[in-house]
Amino acid sequence: MTDFTPPEGFAAMPLDGSFNDAFAPVYIRIDERGSAVGLLVEKKHLNPMGICHGAVYMALFDIAFACAIGFKLGKFAGTPTMNINIDYMAASKEGEWLEVQAECLKTTRTAGYTQGRIVAGETIKAAGSGIFRLPDDLASAPSMGNN
Repeated sequence: MTDFTPPEGFAAMPLDGSFNDAFAPVYIRIDERGSAVGLLVEKKHLNPMGICHGAVYMALFDIAFACAIGFKLGKFAGTPTMNINIDYMAASKEGEWLEVQAECLKTTRTAGYTQGRIVAGETIKAAGSGIFRLPDDLASAPSMGNN
C-alpha cells in the first residue's frame, strides 16, 4: 500500500519509537474544525478472520481522543487514558480508509471527556467515549498555537 495518498489535509504522524509506530502510518489533520485521525487498513491491521482487529479501533480512538483534548486546550500534553468505551458496529477490510471524528466535550482541572466515531465514508464502524487524565503541569505544556 505504498502508493496511498491520504485525503486532503492529512499528514503522517512522525515515527517516534512509541507504540503508535506499530500502526504506522497513522495520519492526522489539524485545522480550524479540530483534529482528526486516519488510517488505511493494511494486512498488518487484520485479525485471523481477515477484518480489522478491534484493538486497532481502540488505539485509533486513544490517539484521536488525546488529540481532541489537546486541540481544545491548545496544548501538546500527555493525557494518559483513564477509560475508553467502544461500541463496535461494522467490520473493516484491508484497503479501507478509517477516519476518527472525535471531540472533547469538556475538561475539568484533572480530566478531559471525549466522544467520537470511526467512519469509512458514510459507514459508522465504531462509536466511543473516553476519559483522560490531564497533567498537573498543563500550563507549562507547549502551545498548539490554535488558542
